[in-house]
Amino acid sequence: MMWTRKLNKRQLYQRLGQTKEKFTFTLRHLIDRLYDLTRFSLTFKFVLITPVLIWLIMFQFSKYIPYNQRPTIDVTTLPKLESLLLLGSSLQHFPRNLIPEKEQFKDLLTFLDMTAAFAYLIHFVVTWIFAVFLFLYYRKKTTTLGYPVIQPYTFLWCFGFLNVFAVGTQLVWPTAPPWYVEAYGDTPANYTMPGEPAGLVHADDFLQYPLFRNLYGHSPIVFGSFPSLHGAWPIVITIFAPSIRSLKIIGTSYVILVWWAALYLNHHFLVDLVGGGLYVVVSYYIGSWTLKALKKLFRDKMLSPSFKFGLDKISGCELVDDDCELDEMMDAHEYAFTTKQQLLCRKAASTDALPLLNVEEV
Repeated sequence: MMWTRKLNKRQLYQRLGQTKEKFTFTLRHLIDRLYDLTRFSLTFKFVLITPVLIWLIMFQFSKYIPYNQRPTIDVTTLPKLESLLLLGSSLQHFPRNLIPEKEQFKDLLTFLDMTAAFAYLIHFVVTWIFAVFLFLYYRKKTTTLGYPVIQPYTFLWCFGFLNVFAVGTQLVWPTAPPWYVEAYGDTPANYTMPGEPAGLVHADDFLQYPLFRNLYGHSPIVFGSFPSLHGAWPIVITIFAPSIRSLKIIGTSYVILVWWAALYLNHHFLVDLVGGGLYVVVSYYIGSWTLKALKKLFRDKMLSPSFKFGLDKISGCELVDDDCELDEMMDAHEYAFTTKQQLLCRKAASTDALPLLNVEEV
């Protein structure tokens, strides 16, 4: 038996009001999200991701370069540099090389193998997850003048420079990884040789599936030991992580984990990892310098039209058209009066319509 409930006119109006309020909230939420996505102009965002696109093209299409037009593979320089760096000792396979291959240590070796394999596997996705995290973290943050924070796109800009420089080096100066040197010594290498999983073969045996054999067997660049992007990417993530102590500790721990895994799995020499760190420093400063020039070039076209319209409406006054950089490094003395006037205008205006522009006091 179904029971029906009759609503009087007052209750009906209340229900309709609640429905309208929910619809209004959902529509405003959707508009806010779209507003966040259009803070920078499409042209400016495309320019900032151009280095990443160039790197992906270089990496994927390098396999189509004819073998007779490629440089000779260097199989001796990195072992000599490694010997000089470590004074004749070696960190390859550490600490597996110190643990006896006995049944009583089988579980320990399996744990080390799978830990290193996990660190190597997530390397391919952690960077892109971090890029999404930066966008979500900074999407509502603004500078003292109310402009959007460019940090997520700065990360992609410098990250692209790093990879372009690294892959360019690997194509111009191909170097043999430690697994090749261990197996073939000084024997000249050739480009017909497929990549090998090296220490990751133990993880494949444990999983009973050739995951890493397939992954590294089809790598476009087999002889690209130096510089190590496995060693470089975690450093970039740690540098661009928000200045929160816990995040910096996690980032530093991740760097140590990946560097250990690269040595343990015999994929890179220590000199490759150090070289990757140096490439990060160079790429960071070159990326920062070129980005400043790019921001000046796109000064009038950096922000999207909808964002500039919303900025003008909230401020209630016209933004001053000057040559200052749109970031936190503005000259506080020269622009103090302008900044104060704009902050007072925004503080007096209602910010409910555009909650993204939460401006701090001077």
